[in-house]
Amino acid sequence: MDGKRRNTGQETRVELLPEEIVTEILLRLPVKSLWRCKTVCKYWHSTINSTGFIKRHLARAAGYDQHKKFLGPVFPDKENASYSCLLYREDYDGTVHAEAFNFPYKLFFGYEKVIPVSLCNSCNGLICFVRDQSILVWNPSIPTDFKIIQSPLTHSRLISDVDIVAMGYDPMSDDYKIIKVSSECAIDEDYISFEIFSLKSSSWKSKRIAKQYSVYYYTSRFIYAKNGVHWIATLFNEEEDEYTDCILYFDLAEESLDYMNLPSKSLDCSAVMNFKESMAITGENSESQQELWVLEDHCGLKSLWSKISCFDFTSPVISVFFSSMSNGETLVQRGNDSLKVQGNKIVHKEKPSYYSLPASPYFESLLSPRMLQ
Repeated sequence: MDGKRRNTGQETRVELLPEEIVTEILLRLPVKSLWRCKTVCKYWHSTINSTGFIKRHLARAAGYDQHKKFLGPVFPDKENASYSCLLYREDYDGTVHAEAFNFPYKLFFGYEKVIPVSLCNSCNGLICFVRDQSILVWNPSIPTDFKIIQSPLTHSRLISDVDIVAMGYDPMSDDYKIIKVSSECAIDEDYISFEIFSLKSSSWKSKRIAKQYSVYYYTSRFIYAKNGVHWIATLFNEEEDEYTDCILYFDLAEESLDYMNLPSKSLDCSAVMNFKESMAITGENSESQQELWVLEDHCGLKSLWSKISCFDFTSPVISVFFSSMSNGETLVQRGNDSLKVQGNKIVHKEKPSYYSLPASPYFESLLSPRMLQ
């Protein structure tokens, strides 16, 4: 940048701010504004495209915006809907709006025909979907940037609705990874098989992890938090001949599997969810009340939990919980009730316009799924 600007055929010298001040200003702009700023001059273009700037902008967005927007897949009874997921947005006054979030069918497949596409989760502005044998990664803030990943090994079998496909970030290798866990888990097998895709190397690898306990069943409802994937599982204790619920945790950096206890044996755990920077679980206690517990310290089967809320629900339908919002409230839907809960109090109640499964925090970023390798 040479510090000059043409105006009506004359050159006018412009006083320039120091480069570090310009960078600090740019870091505070939303992604759409940054796209326009790229056209101002070569210096701004190279700055905004630099890896260091993208990471710093991402860190700011994660700190300010990750509890204000959520993406959630639609319920099975919305099969005929023209959208594949919903965007939940919290206004400054605390009002939460749900709006259709359309998948770009033409971008990925070359035609507009609506076909079944399932949302997995979002991570740092990237969104992961699945369709048949393909895993689709897209950044809506960069409309034409996407990546199609073919499912590994099991090419003869479609990705099932109860398979776990999740995307997350590995800070140790500075890599984004996708894990795929088959829903087929026999109690007499000694291993759980994982398929791991690295966006940095653009390759799959297989890993079998020995079971520490007899995993009898696990649900496909999962969340990504703390650089790992969490989901509910049922263990079989052969010595006591009983079944016990727990949380399975797959660490993306170590590529290892751990088991986490529930806070109470009497808790009938129904869902895992994001709560601020941590993970939480919700379920029904022995008195038919809904409890929300947040993980305080991960110590395997001696993990520490803190109870955040306990409240009554009148609807006899299985509960559906969302991520925590910016002020610490939790958005909850169950049956025909839509609630906002803070502590043990229901602070707002209304009829929902949409239904969704547990949602994933979402915020805009400059990350390019094709440029991560």
